[in-house]
Amino acid sequence: MEPRKAIRFDLFGSSSTMPYEGEITGNRFSISRIIGYRNSFLPQISGVIQADVQGTIVRVKMGLHPLVIAFLCAWVGFAGMLLPVSIASLFGSRNQFEKMDLLPLGMLVFVYALTMGGFKFESSRSRNDLLELFEAEIITKETI
Repeated sequence: MEPRKAIRFDLFGSSSTMPYEGEITGNRFSISRIIGYRNSFLPQISGVIQADVQGTIVRVKMGLHPLVIAFLCAWVGFAGMLLPVSIASLFGSRNQFEKMDLLPLGMLVFVYALTMGGFKFESSRSRNDLLELFEAEIITKETI
């Protein structure tokens, strides 16, 4: 793992030999995968390592960067403000369907698909990396 860089500029692919960057403090870690392309939905991974009678438990959480969350809230808020107007015009007194009336709904579907696609793609790769790195198995909350 490398120390976290504020700006990572790799013109010809990743120059890093490490797959992750971040920091480890005591039994806690905060990391993200080093990728040679841009994905705003790259998971920010945090975790805590705890001793257990059966071995070691590594609790991992993956989430979006706070700035990405702020942008998504603004996007959804804007589309959400337009949605009631759009619905009212669809079911209003006009007898004509306009494609633009579906724009707010399309904006919401688009941002949802983009977010889920980008995040799920990267989080599944990180999940597999972490399982291999820690030589671990997944334990759900019900089995703890």
